[in-house]
Formats: sequence, structure tokens, C-alpha cells
Amino acid sequence: MLARAVMLGRSTMPVEPLAVLWRHVRLAAPTMGRAPACRAALAGLALLTVAGCSSETLPPALSGDQLKAIAETHFKATVGVKVAPLEAFRTPPTFVAQVDRRIYGTATIPIFTMITLGIVPTIVEEEHGLEFSLVPSLPPKKPIAIRFSYKGPSTLGWSAFYRAFLPNETLGPADWRARFVQSLAWHVVQHKGEISTYAK
Repeated sequence: MLARAVMLGRSTMPVEPLAVLWRHVRLAAPTMGRAPACRAALAGLALLTVAGCSSETLPPALSGDQLKAIAETHFKATVGVKVAPLEAFRTPPTFVAQVDRRIYGTATIPIFTMITLGIVPTIVEEEHGLEFSLVPSLPPKKPIAIRFSYKGPSTLGWSAFYRAFLPNETLGPADWRARFVQSLAWHVVQHKGEISTYAK
């Protein structure tokens, strides 16, 4: 909404300074005395963006046996999302996935990190993972609960770049990384017996 208001040039109170800055940035002629100030403001915004870099903790690494079990496990199943009644499908999915608990991490306002442009880091303990159930479309429809979560420090600020080189941390969201996906897959494989009852 904020970016949209800036693009449209609306002059509401919170957006007006950004809208003015946007109009000056688009001017081709740098003859106005405000051009250097605009460049400095943009540089400041860029620094704040860099200061907003973060690192997150990865889940524990899996053993060779666990990775082998993932590679060797296959299910002949389809998974649907709860958006329509099963009767609406020509062929109902084997399971319907439903979220049991939403894991969002920790809400934090990094005041000192922003004031110091990222020099003073903000480190918080956060929870990551996914908790959902696979509900069979056929009776007895007993949900299969997949519980995957872990905790670890997340860093906001310049030091996030250095922490990202640690073996158990990564720059940016952890759930984009292969280790996160592998850990989730391992938690699914641990329910192999229950899932195989329906996935044949």
C-alpha cells in the first residue's frame, strides 16, 4: 500500500515525504539544489536496506542413514489443499493438508540496529518449522500429524553476513535451504507406516 501510494503521488501525511522524494528522483535535470540531498537520502535508504540483512539458524543436519531413508522412500499419493469439498474433485486426493499451527518466528523491532545502520546487531531466539496434518480422503480419515519445528538465534544487521558463514546458519530465510527441506522430508518419512496405509 505504501509503495502504491508513493507511485500514485498521493499526499497523505505518512506518505508525503516519500512521495516528494520520488518526484525529485524522477526529474532528469539536476539543476535544483535538492538533487544532492535526494541522492544522500537514497543512499541512506540503501544503507537501511543493507542493515536489514538477516541470518537464520538451520535445522540440525541429518545423518547419512536419514538421507538414505528419504531417498529410498516413495509414496503413490496426491495431496490437496483445503479449498474445495472433496465432492468437487473428479478424483479426490489421497490426503488433504491442513495447517495445525502457524510458526512465524519472533516479532521484533530492531531499533538500535536501525539507528546504527546495522552496526549494532539485533539477535533473537526464533522458532522455525511447519506443523500440519495429512487428512486421508477415505475413512477412517484419521489425521497424520507432521510436527517439525526447531529453535535458534536469528541475527539482524551487518554481522548477519559473517554469521551466514557458520555451519548452522544461513543468510536470509532458512526455509529456502535444502537442509530445511530435508528435515521436513525426514519428519514425513517417520510416518511412513501410517501414510502407506492410504498411499498404495
